[in-house]
Amino acid sequence: MGIGPFKCTVGFSSNYANAFTCRLEQYSTAIDAAYRNSYLQLLLGLATLHDAIDASLENDVPRAAEHLGAGLAQLHASNDQLTALGEGLVRLRTDLFESTDLDPAEPLRAREPFFATIDYDALYRDLAAEGAALPLRAFWDEVASRIRDAGARGGFRLLERQMRELQGDLRTLIADVESSGRLPGRALGEALHDTAVPVARVMTGYTRLVTTFGYVSVCCDRAMRDYERATAGSASRAAS
Repeated sequence: MGIGPFKCTVGFSSNYANAFTCRLEQYSTAIDAAYRNSYLQLLLGLATLHDAIDASLENDVPRAAEHLGAGLAQLHASNDQLTALGEGLVRLRTDLFESTDLDPAEPLRAREPFFATIDYDALYRDLAAEGAALPLRAFWDEVASRIRDAGARGGFRLLERQMRELQGDLRTLIADVESSGRLPGRALGEALHDTAVPVARVMTGYTRLVTTFGYVSVCCDRAMRDYERATAGSASRAAS
């Protein structure tokens, strides 16, 4: 699978590559960059807004306004990167499942029946035993259910939904900060300090998204390996 849940979300094979897989890898690279940049801008924005809180509580109005504006700009940049991430996910899913000129024998499509045969409980136990999964099956069961029923397409649609929910929470946080920014003096700092729950909701959304990317990657990798073992066995039997 490689070392990145974003770049290897599709579960690319290490045994072959073609123009189609290279195009999907470009989408995956763009998705990877968008997540990293979005999360970075979020962290920078939260740090800058905390500086605005400190300045406001010290009654330093000009410095508070400066940090408030810079923090909001960073949150908006984070939101823009989430938009780019969502667009990359849609392009990837569309090319993989809705392209009419794709060879039906393309392994990334031909492996679809193998998603239904994965033992998802055993796979989770293996991941948990290696410390590679969150405890209490957090986020796992929804991934397993979607992929068991709808294959990789179901996994990608789940990622798209989670991205939209995360972006909605981020936009709500931005609106809260903008509303707080209209308050005078210390009231600004006090209002910003009360955004702990909206911030935690956004942070949890990023955690959920990156974890789901990892789980989808693992499942896609397992289906690809099962497909390649099955087709290799069929080829060997035909040759004999």
